[in-house]
Parts: sequence; structure tokens; C-alpha cells
Amino acid sequence: MGFLQSTILGSVSFLLGIVFVCQIPDIPLLYRALTPEALDNAYTFYLMWFDAPRAVKAVLHAALGLPLLPLIAKLNGWSESAVFFDGSSLVLHVAALIMYLTIHVPNLRTILTEDRLIAMQNSNSATFNLFNKSVGQEGAFKVATAVEKEEAIRVLAAGNALIGLCLLGILMMQAGQEYARQQEEREQLKIDMRSAAVSATAGSASPSLNAVPVEVKKDL
Repeated sequence: MGFLQSTILGSVSFLLGIVFVCQIPDIPLLYRALTPEALDNAYTFYLMWFDAPRAVKAVLHAALGLPLLPLIAKLNGWSESAVFFDGSSLVLHVAALIMYLTIHVPNLRTILTEDRLIAMQNSNSATFNLFNKSVGQEGAFKVATAVEKEEAIRVLAAGNALIGLCLLGILMMQAGQEYARQQEEREQLKIDMRSAAVSATAGSASPSLNAVPVEVKKDL
């Protein structure tokens, strides 16, 4: 396993761990009867992520973008293995990024409380302007209704599940590539051993063939 593949596996495993932690509020939203307590827990959890320090968000975004570089570098080899395994991994990772940008970012904005929206507007936050541009409300704010927040948080939970599947797919593709490489090395080793055995047999047979005429000449 090389450095590039280790980087991919490390970043994807880190992201998959975050998705796993998100299942704490997501499972009651998706797979159980919806209750006000489950909604409140989910709002608290995701608003905690929204209010996280910039360093935490920077690490998250770095982990999201980091696998792209080694995947593109591995795909540059353009071998059959790279096209199938690394190409599929790249498609899955881009799909995860698109879902993060189109599902998580807008729906996090939807569940914000009024005091957070007012604080963002007063601070002239670039994030606030980005959120409002996406819905055509630049310079203004609108608090979502309870129904809109409920739909947004459940869509967010479903997005986590889809991203988790994409990340699992990347791990499976990289594991499959490593398995195929090891199998290819084993087969090549067997072929080399057979070739060496045939060469050794041919080499040992040649002197014995040459020795027969010499003995015949002596008898004559």
C-alpha cells in the first residue's frame, strides 16, 4: 500500500467516522417514529456543528477535499486498475462533495434560529450572504417555519446516509484494488517460478546430451 492510497483511506475513514457519529440523532429521525425530543436533539446536535470553531470546520473541509488529489494522481497512471478502481472512487467522492454542498449547507441554514440569523446579518457574515444568495434573499433573513425545519433536518439526516454509502464505496474500491494487486503479484510469482524451473531443467539436460557422443567416440 503506497502513500497515495494511505492518504485516501485515512481521509475517507475520518469522514466516515463523522458520519457514524451523526447517526446518533439521525437514526431516530429516519428509522423510528418521529418525536419532538428527537427533533430537539437533532437541532441541538447540528447547531453545535454550525457553531463549531473555525479550526474544526477547516479540518472537516480539508478532509473533504484531500482525497481528490491522490485519486487524480493515481488515475493519471491510466492503467486498467486505475481506471476502474480509482475512477470509481473519484466519482463516488465527487458525488459526496456535491451532496454536502447541495444538501447539508442549505439545510443547515434552514434550521438556524432567529437569534443566529440576526447575529449573522449584523456581522455581515460571508456565510450568511452565501446562504441568502442561494435562495435569492441577499441582505435579508427569514426564519423557517417548524414544518420547514423538520423537513430540512430529515433531509440532512438522509444526506448523511447517502454520503456514508459513497464513503463506504470508496473504501471497498480501494480494498478491491489492493486485493487485485496482491493476486496479480502472486500469479506473476507463480509464472516466474515455473519459468525458472523450466530453464533449470533445460540447463541440466543439455550437458548430459553432449556427453553421450563423447563416450561413443571413445568406444569406437
